[in-house]
Amino acid sequence: MGRLLYLGILFSAVLHLVLSSPIANGPAANPKGNARVRRQTEDVRDCSDPGNPVYPDTIVRTESQLTALRAEMMAKDLDAYIIPSEDAHQSEYIAEADQRRAFISGFSGSAGLAIVTADYAAVWVDGRYFLQAQMEMDCNWMSMESGEEGVPTSREWLVSQDTNGMKGANLTDNAQIGFDPRLISVSSYNSYSEAFLEDGRGLVMNSTKVNLVDKVWSDDKPSYPEEPLLILEEKYTGRSWQKKIYDTRSEYDTIRELMAEKLADALVVTKLDEIAWIFNLRGKDIPYNPMFISYAIIGTEDITLYMHDMAGRATAEIKDHLQSEGCSGDNCVQIKIYDDFLGDLKALGSSKTVWHSDTSSYAIYERVNEERRVMEASPILLMKARKNPTERQGLKNACWKDSVSLCNLFGWVQEKIDNLPSEDGDIDYLSELSIEAQAIKVRERWDEFTGLSFKSISGFAAHGAIIHYSSAENTDVPVTRKGTYMLDSGSQYKDGTTDITRTMHYGTPTALEKESYTRVLMGHIDLVNTHFRTGVYGRDIDAIAREPLWNNGLDYRHGTGHGIGHFLNVHEGPARINIGYRSHEKPMETGMFFSDEPGYYEDGYFGIRLENDMIVVPAVTDHSFSTYEYMTFEMLSLVPFDPNLIDFELLSPKQIDWYNAYNKRIRNEVGPSLDERGRKWMESKTEEVSYTFTLNGAGFDAASLIFVTACALFSRLL
Repeated sequence: MGRLLYLGILFSAVLHLVLSSPIANGPAANPKGNARVRRQTEDVRDCSDPGNPVYPDTIVRTESQLTALRAEMMAKDLDAYIIPSEDAHQSEYIAEADQRRAFISGFSGSAGLAIVTADYAAVWVDGRYFLQAQMEMDCNWMSMESGEEGVPTSREWLVSQDTNGMKGANLTDNAQIGFDPRLISVSSYNSYSEAFLEDGRGLVMNSTKVNLVDKVWSDDKPSYPEEPLLILEEKYTGRSWQKKIYDTRSEYDTIRELMAEKLADALVVTKLDEIAWIFNLRGKDIPYNPMFISYAIIGTEDITLYMHDMAGRATAEIKDHLQSEGCSGDNCVQIKIYDDFLGDLKALGSSKTVWHSDTSSYAIYERVNEERRVMEASPILLMKARKNPTERQGLKNACWKDSVSLCNLFGWVQEKIDNLPSEDGDIDYLSELSIEAQAIKVRERWDEFTGLSFKSISGFAAHGAIIHYSSAENTDVPVTRKGTYMLDSGSQYKDGTTDITRTMHYGTPTALEKESYTRVLMGHIDLVNTHFRTGVYGRDIDAIAREPLWNNGLDYRHGTGHGIGHFLNVHEGPARINIGYRSHEKPMETGMFFSDEPGYYEDGYFGIRLENDMIVVPAVTDHSFSTYEYMTFEMLSLVPFDPNLIDFELLSPKQIDWYNAYNKRIRNEVGPSLDERGRKWMESKTEEVSYTFTLNGAGFDAASLIFVTACALFSRLL
């Protein structure tokens, strides 16, 4: 009995040492328990003295635009005017000619909603852009930080009579809320109308035939590009446009088969990436996204493509591709001018059953007869998101090419760092913009490369904390050993789209930088290793990536993962990995591509994000409960992480195993194609890591200690 008691006491002591070690709980990032606060820097506006605001160089002055817009509103008897980010196709990324919100407010982020009244001007921004809005908007504008405590939604703000402008618009009864019906989705229109009806004061949505921002902007408003279209061969797409629309010999559902299930005579296609995907065409109308301005109507007896710059783009080659020459049958494509679309739709919608998405514009909605409308998500969403085998292989190839390119890039950066002329750096020697430019050069070696998939985010130190920072001549800084450097960049190849982020530190990181990076990496690893079944949404697994951060009071204000298109948009629905319900979201399925990008951002100091691209694949399991399909992720991006920023004592054995296996893949799959500089850098970052416990700083292997102790005691008991 005494021996058993002794054994129990000894085991308890050993386990206490292990569980109380830094490995189990992690280093205390904030030992005094003080809450983190947002730090103000010289890079953001100061509106504390309305008569004497202080602005950084990045601010855009908007007094003249607002004065002119308010004059137009007064002439139209409008009390408020809504200016969304989107274009007529509800695109996230838009042509310069459609950047109305940026023109009127100065805020250039890809998402945001502006509303102007006689007294106030406000822009709603999400967590990616909190800092950026303060850097770009002058004090004529209120920055409404969506999701933060006490911040009203745009609907709540319009109906509120609070005299504090941050809380409400304080509009009079029967106020007229103006909007361009081409730019507001029907679902947004309905949400405003329902809020106004519930409010009961007679506020009304009032559409304008002419966009009022366009009237103000008319003198120097850009025009749409007129670049020729690219025909994407079937060796890249895996399916012809005929197989997508009507050829039932294909193993996949066709668009017309899906239309028949809804008893629809016609399908209206408004999303530019859907049109590009259907017809295997690409353009250059949208920066970084290979789209062309167009609409399409696919009928049971005809197919019509409404094309901007039809005269210049409907070349003999394009007509031959679409079988348009002399088109008169069911299975050829008639090409018409872009401006004919809304008129044709009105005629069609009065007599035919028309299917359009509820994300389509209100202008489309009001042209279709209520009794003959099918308003549901576009069937193209899932057809496009579930990549066919050719698209999957193409995306894998694209990720490999980007991995080679980035390893060579970071080898170039490392060589520059090793030869810095001074510890303070030199903006002409190595800077955010020079690395950004080199990130393009290293990709130009590939024949399939057509450009970047978004403007690179190249941020040193405090700039990395601005989630969607965009370096420019007036913000560019040297990159040195004195802070973290983050590069988020991606490519458009004919065989796929990529998006990858790495954060490096070329000197000695702080304890918080190292812990934050490590916890981000832990979440990144845990997410790619997770298993899930049929019917699981990305929102169901988002917390897996955040848990290592939450475990010590850290988090980030953006999604963990987004879908990625095939030589299309870098952000693709309908699935995503993010907290919160979204009505149009769909469960994850095999063949879908996602990013894996947790992060952490310490305002005014540093930013960390680690992002790879991955594909949903079937999981290998011993069991298969019910009829569910079990899935997991396969990582495709192969670029080393920075061991200088990793506290390996925080990682579990499983995470260490994954890390070593990942590095082995980099050495084997990417290493042989690197230049000498890139290979040297890659090898220095991919050395194998052994897992050992540390007991209160003493160099003991805890697992071995427990095992040896147990064996010794049991041998004595026996």
